[in-house]
Amino acid sequence: MSRHSARILIVASLLAASAFAAWSWLRPYEWMADPAARGEISESLVTRDQSFYWVTVHLMIREGERHDLEIPVSLVTDEGKNIQPADSTFAGPDPLNATEIWFKFWLDSADLSRPLTLHLNGGRLAVKTTTGLPALGDSGSRNFTTNRW
Repeated sequence: MSRHSARILIVASLLAASAFAAWSWLRPYEWMADPAARGEISESLVTRDQSFYWVTVHLMIREGERHDLEIPVSLVTDEGKNIQPADSTFAGPDPLNATEIWFKFWLDSADLSRPLTLHLNGGRLAVKTTTGLPALGDSGSRNFTTNRW
């Protein structure tokens, strides 16, 4: 292989890797987020705790929208089981108008192995669209930036 061919191969490989990295970084968590939810999921953190799991859903409220504190929030399995948040954390410059919210749910392995949908503000957002338990690795924790886990 000539030097010219090697340079072209290296440049093409770098461009392909850069394009993949940009696509991975810029893709949304969910492609068709429900506008009635008034926000979008940014990421989900899954942490194993003995035989149970903590699932923390990080929600970004859309600019100009408000989260309605009077409407209950729940995580719903594809079988219809409603799971209430064990904890909620609100952040933003105005304490009454959060721009970011973290909802933390306590799930057993049967619930985590099913698709999960977050119900809030009269809308629905897909947290997990696949079946089966996610691979968490040795740390017992993993951050997901897409709903396909």
